[in-house]
Amino acid sequence: MNEYSIWPFGVAMTLLLLIAATPLFRAADVPPNPSGPRISTLDGLRGFLASGVFFCHAAVYHQYLLDGRWELPPSRFYTLIGQVCVAVFFMITGYLFWSRVLVDQERSSWFRFYIGRVFRIGPLYLFAVGAALLIVFALQGPHLHVPAPKLFKELMQWFSLGFFDLGDFNGYHDAGILLAGVTWTLKFEWLFYLSLPFVALVAGRTKWHLPFVIGALVLCLVYVGLFVGPSVVAPAPVCIALFLAGMTCGSLAREGMAANIPDSIASVIVGILICGVFLLFDSSNSIGATILLGAAFYLIANGCSIFGLLASRPARRLGDISYGIYLLQGPVLALLFFMNVAKAIALRSSLGHWSMMFLCATLLVIIATITHVFVERPGIELGNRFKTIFRKNETAAAAE
Repeated sequence: MNEYSIWPFGVAMTLLLLIAATPLFRAADVPPNPSGPRISTLDGLRGFLASGVFFCHAAVYHQYLLDGRWELPPSRFYTLIGQVCVAVFFMITGYLFWSRVLVDQERSSWFRFYIGRVFRIGPLYLFAVGAALLIVFALQGPHLHVPAPKLFKELMQWFSLGFFDLGDFNGYHDAGILLAGVTWTLKFEWLFYLSLPFVALVAGRTKWHLPFVIGALVLCLVYVGLFVGPSVVAPAPVCIALFLAGMTCGSLAREGMAANIPDSIASVIVGILICGVFLLFDSSNSIGATILLGAAFYLIANGCSIFGLLASRPARRLGDISYGIYLLQGPVLALLFFMNVAKAIALRSSLGHWSMMFLCATLLVIIATITHVFVERPGIELGNRFKTIFRKNETAAAAE
């Protein structure tokens, strides 16, 4: 066993599921947004995706503790698991929100939609950013290390709810590492949300929504193949293709083109498709990997539970707190390894590394559950109150 062995990841995930199954995590049974229909397999999938990103960064952290370099680990598996999990997260976003456009096109209020997104993403994001900036001030002291106008500009970037990239803060180099660099995906999420009204105007109200998204996906994949090629970090064309893959699955579902395959057979197919990505590609940011992941996602969105795993209560609990697992992993890793004893244990041996990473994963799940109850859900409820106020105002204005 070494720091990049695969089997400890499987053991750690199994132990996390066993921990999540205990009554201590019953608070996570209430989803962050309980209104509307939910797909249990997607709820469970989110937990595995967020955990996969954490274990990718757990591999990154070994090198980071050694020499301060934040870069992909010398492990094909842990590099791919981070890329694959982010890719499928984008597909979930494309699927869910495009499906909402297709079903509720006439009644949607885009203003209310954006209010909901701000209050869904914002509270926990601000909590995570606040934790990271407190760490910076704890390390540097409450002193200005840059001119006040520069600090103000940096604050605006950090509190932009992920719309701008994070870099240095108050002279602390690469402060974004304190959030494990995960906030880059939020920028693409926001750009997707902003594009929805325009895409809906073009194709959402017509019977051509399916050929539209398929055509756009094909064109995007061709562009990636000709001009981008496989890459370490997903460039914008690849991210667009991932959103379009999820949207294609949503349009297929809207047209009644569901995969009526027994769960056991669908689970085997999904397993083969995912294994294919890990065996055939060095990067998931490629045409072939996107197609295989899109096919696997299509089956999961149609109810494939991977032999019941995705629909299990522990998986759905991890899924309901997945935003916290994803967003808070950086501060938890940083705080744990600021303790010299934890760093020493992690660097002493591979067993020490995995022990510390499992401890960190456990702490992360606990903290994500607490913030789920006291930050995420209250934020969403507050957003719902604002949406109700605006809905009443719209109704009153229409009645006049």
